Amino acid sequence: MQKTVAQLKLDIYRGISPAKPSDSKDVNGAILQAVEIMLSTMKPKELSRRTVIENALYDQVNQYNCPDDLDTNKIMQWYRLKGNREIDGFYNPMTQTTNRDFDDATRNGNCGDGSSAQNLFTIEYQSSKKFIKVSEFHNNTGTTINDMNSITSNGTWNVFGNLVNLATDNLTYVAGSGSLRFDLNTSSNTGGLISNGMKAVDISSYLNVGKVFTWLDLPNLGQLQTVTLNMFTTSTDYYSITVSSPHDTDAFQVGQNLLGFEMDSSTMNTIGTPDPKNINQISFTFVTNGTLDMNSIRIDNVVARKGVVYGIQYISNQVFKDAVTGLMKWRPTDDSDIIILQYDTYQVLVAACVYVFAGELVNGANTTVIRNKLVNPYLNAMNAAFVEYKKRHKEEYIDETQNLRNFGVPFGWWSQSNWYGGNGSNRHDPNNLNAG
Repeated sequence: MQKTVAQLKLDIYRGISPAKPSDSKDVNGAILQAVEIMLSTMKPKELSRRTVIENALYDQVNQYNCPDDLDTNKIMQWYRLKGNREIDGFYNPMTQTTNRDFDDATRNGNCGDGSSAQNLFTIEYQSSKKFIKVSEFHNNTGTTINDMNSITSNGTWNVFGNLVNLATDNLTYVAGSGSLRFDLNTSSNTGGLISNGMKAVDISSYLNVGKVFTWLDLPNLGQLQTVTLNMFTTSTDYYSITVSSPHDTDAFQVGQNLLGFEMDSSTMNTIGTPDPKNINQISFTFVTNGTLDMNSIRIDNVVARKGVVYGIQYISNQVFKDAVTGLMKWRPTDDSDIIILQYDTYQVLVAACVYVFAGELVNGANTTVIRNKLVNPYLNAMNAAFVEYKKRHKEEYIDETQNLRNFGVPFGWWSQSNWYGGNGSNRHDPNNLNAG
């Protein structure tokens, strides 16, 4: 039977009596500190969580949103959602590496055969936002709808609304040879650009299984509300998809934003009867607050890509469950909160809590002799609890002292192409990120 926070407080009291947990200036904060100490030392299996990384991973798209409680050192495995196939069934292992090694190994053409290393991942922070960066192995290069290399590189781009000063930018761009640069002024809150004479493309194979991606470079925040992509067969027959944040996070960022327009028939708007095999015009519409000029916005490279759905299993830090809503949380808020730990793990938590509470209460006495007499035994008891737990339980995680962390075992290091994990083309040696 799982314990509650109220029961935990009683168990803490038995360890620090005659002091009481309620004597603490922040009872729930002290319990949280004990949880953090425990989880920095051990990885209880009962906290294992499986989640899907985005809706899918896409070729040449590296950055994805990830759960807030995903920790670098607590990842257990990757698996492909289709058939629940685990990563050790893949041709290449999934390898965790540093941000710098990831960027170096996955830049275009870094491998000897002109390709980039695959099946790498890393966790990165940008402006306090957490992302997971993944370079996944599959051979879908996508369909370019419009390269946006210039105003006239594929048809002609025209403007409407408060979008002004459209120009070709051959200095700042993501792909190809250029991007489109423009301003959004305060004459209204809606503006956009539309292509005329664009070469028709077939996106039928991407419906319900893909996304359309484009890069949007923003100069400031607090103005842009939504971006809508329309893909036309005729002026009255088209698909319309609106986003209010980038593909990989929940809010627009200053600088490059990767927009992902999901081609899901249940969520996108279908006006008239568009022919997905004959998309010959596209437009982007920007809705802003209209209170501040946005100058030198850039947009580049519209590409449709298919994705492969992956999940990741990791040890969460959400120890508590709300007894009413059932929602998981990392900090207790009520005595009725359920602690989702097994009996032996719970005993370790009690030892950690007693150590934290004893430290606070003894410090309050301002007596060094008392501190030396009381706190050290609690610290020793907590450490002994950690040691005993680890004797009884094999933890499923990769040792954090390794420089690279391999998740899964490939079909065989020596394959038909005589390369590590090779399957004939994209190859990856886990001991050499630059080998391909």
